[in-house]
Amino acid sequence: MIVGRFGLGLAAFAVAVLLAAAPARADDVIRVGTYRHYPPWTISDAAGTITGFEIDLIHELCRRMGAKCEIVTVDWEKVYDELDASKYDAYIGCMTVTPERSKRVTFSQPYALTPEYFATKNGNDLTTLLTLNRLDLDRMNSEEEATLTTLIAALKGKRVGVHVDTVYETFAKQYLTGVSDVRIYHAETEKYADMVSSKLDAILDGGAALHEFILSKDGGGSALTLFGPALIGGPFGHGVGVAMRLGNEGLRQRFDDAIAATKTDGTLSRLALTWFGYNAASE
Repeated sequence: MIVGRFGLGLAAFAVAVLLAAAPARADDVIRVGTYRHYPPWTISDAAGTITGFEIDLIHELCRRMGAKCEIVTVDWEKVYDELDASKYDAYIGCMTVTPERSKRVTFSQPYALTPEYFATKNGNDLTTLLTLNRLDLDRMNSEEEATLTTLIAALKGKRVGVHVDTVYETFAKQYLTGVSDVRIYHAETEKYADMVSSKLDAILDGGAALHEFILSKDGGGSALTLFGPALIGGPFGHGVGVAMRLGNEGLRQRFDDAIAATKTDGTLSRLALTWFGYNAASE
């Protein structure tokens, strides 16, 4: 009897292995929305071909889930409404996990963690600002609080550009209201162009995106430099995750399992090193 049960156990294990390695079923299609162009997360060329860290990640996660994924590019401002309307099943586009956003969508576990930065033109007086290198807005001691105060004071009266409906706009509303001339943008390209042409004094954005722009040969990024501390926590949360319709626990579990597997075998770290140049994978 014991041998029989052992045999059945082996058979069940074999079936599970085969299912895990099986190709996607024709009816197992997951539509994934992503942002068109936010290097190095997503990169769209003149022909409309999209590459980048999150594109590679989408393909890897879908392979591990045994699903066929259809990638669609979407407008950032429409993500919540389009998820609610089932125009796609998940959104993978540098969306930071925050308590406020978790009221609107269901998040997977984080797959990346990159700090946020301010940037300005080379030669601007902001480049001489002396602060700590890093601030976690959720865990600040007196020295860190002093650095935040110094940063906000330096931005007094400055024209600061942020993208609409983002954690950057949330930070600006929380810390810069009545301090800076905050300008809201609907397009990253317009915000960067205004910074390069000195229509802005500073912009707040993701560190990885800013680094990519500064190193790029196009758009005048070489005229910019980062200043102030690397920012995490607070409105910036503690990681980037997959967003799904609120309450979609089944799909969340599938993504969680796939993300966990990429962390365990080092695939996520390798993808991050390829696209960011450092290990931006979330633990």
